[in-house]
Amino acid sequence: MKKVWLFITALKNAIGNLIFLGILGIILFAMFAQDTKQVPESAVMIIDPEGMIVEQKRTVDPFEQILTGDNATDEETLGRDLIDAINFAADDDRIKAVALDLGSLTGSTLPLYNSIGKALNDFKTKGKPVYAFGSGYSQSQYYLASFADKIYIDETSIQALGGVFMQGFGAYPLYMKSALDKLQVTMHVIRAGVYKDAGEIFIRDDMSDFSRESNQELVDTLWNSYLTTVSKHREISQEDILGYINDYDTLLLEHASNPARLAVQAGLIDDLISRKAWRKEMQGLSGVSGDSYQHIDYRSYLGVTRPPMPIHNPATEKVAVIVAKGTILDGDQPAGDVGGDSLARLIRKARNSDNIKAIVLRIDSPGGSSSASELIRSELAETQASGKPVVASMGGYAASGGYWIASTANKIFSQETTVTGSIGVFATFPTFERSLEYLGLHSDGVGTTALSGSFNAFSEINPIFERTLQSSVNHTYQRFLSLVSEGRGLSIEQADAIAQGRVWTGDRALQHGLVDAIGDLDDAIESAAMLADIDGYDVIYMEKELSPREQVLRQIMESSIALLPPLGPGFVSIVPHELRTLAKRASAPTLYLECLSCRITF
Repeated sequence: MKKVWLFITALKNAIGNLIFLGILGIILFAMFAQDTKQVPESAVMIIDPEGMIVEQKRTVDPFEQILTGDNATDEETLGRDLIDAINFAADDDRIKAVALDLGSLTGSTLPLYNSIGKALNDFKTKGKPVYAFGSGYSQSQYYLASFADKIYIDETSIQALGGVFMQGFGAYPLYMKSALDKLQVTMHVIRAGVYKDAGEIFIRDDMSDFSRESNQELVDTLWNSYLTTVSKHREISQEDILGYINDYDTLLLEHASNPARLAVQAGLIDDLISRKAWRKEMQGLSGVSGDSYQHIDYRSYLGVTRPPMPIHNPATEKVAVIVAKGTILDGDQPAGDVGGDSLARLIRKARNSDNIKAIVLRIDSPGGSSSASELIRSELAETQASGKPVVASMGGYAASGGYWIASTANKIFSQETTVTGSIGVFATFPTFERSLEYLGLHSDGVGTTALSGSFNAFSEINPIFERTLQSSVNHTYQRFLSLVSEGRGLSIEQADAIAQGRVWTGDRALQHGLVDAIGDLDDAIESAAMLADIDGYDVIYMEKELSPREQVLRQIMESSIALLPPLGPGFVSIVPHELRTLAKRASAPTLYLECLSCRITF
């Protein structure tokens, strides 16, 4: 009998190995045996981003993907890919026009949209048109579509919110005080900065006056920028756009409840056309291809025009761009979050490279851990001390910890609609003594000092421990102010006056001296090269690299997951961000440099 079981075990292992090798073979074949799509001699390039357009694509563990129920709506498109494709196509005689297909786009930040829009405007200066065609446009999709020469809607489309649906900007955090009271949870929030509202979600049921004042100014400024851009592109007054939004239901009734025709009448859309008419118009630009028109999507175009792996002349001097995107966390973190250790390692690698003469830190982060933020900033400061300049380039967000890491750079660039500032500190520590009492449970014991049991969350917070936390928060806030004072040439009093946890848009930050100039990533790179006194340089992007083994395993897991039946939304994906934040912080208290109100709905 033992021999039978040994045979079965060996057979099972052999079958498993064969399946593994089969999957591996399929992946390798798909990776290396795909035909390269050629660019037609005359073509329209289709820009069809999926999901969120981001500064850096996040790395998602395949097992996490199963648990969270990630699906197509969680896909991401790298903004740099779109910009590169448009810039290459501008000087390519084969590309006659760009067509925007934005149906799968779920959002981005205004600064990143503006960078893509800048590339589209440069494309148009070459005498090449930009078109947009779709079933309808969300507020986010329409902003990017507004850069097109012509915007069309499919006349046969039927959508719940068709046409152009705009609702304005807003910030609506989830407040949990009453829920925590019902659970008998006592949340202790220690903070420095009257506008530092990140911890308020745990101790209030509504926005404080300070938070409301700061957030209202923020969304008003961002919304005004949105309106100004759309108004300019479409030659419609901002008042008319606001009238379209505020009286949408009444106007819709006047147009037989047809949102697409209402959008045309309002001047937001040029026309309603059939898909056949759309194909015919594109055929007039690029020629006929079967029953369609000559075209190539931007991914295939990049596959032909841009090497799959960057090729750099080892002899040239270089400016390194390092992306800090996502929440700042301690330790090593995958792409899409900022790891204190992993990002510091990249900075050291750039500093120790003889060919790299300057660093541009591209920041798109609302902050996070104070210790990780300081680790990153100190590595940048050491790079500056070595003689290599550091320039910070702010994307959509560079607030709280995101500002901390930029504060002492040689120069800081933001864009007008960057969300920055939020110079403040907070710590949270929940205790559950009331929860236990409600259940008839009690915590008791002995200790050796007045601070014994400080981390015991099942008893009231130790008053000495609470005062210690407040002292630590105050000290970190003063350290933050001193960094701002040192890096931006402000007095401590001046820094404190514009700090207090308040968020600013980039143009207001410039007025207050928190940033040095308004400019995009290209401006920051050019500034870094000037500070390093170099010409004829290459720009390289430095990112955490996966080993060949990690890459193969990821491909195998992703291919395996693709074979599984849809599992539907995972539990984690339906839990509000604020509740997940609470769960993460229900342990030892940590000092946070984070801006929760920076997550503006768009």
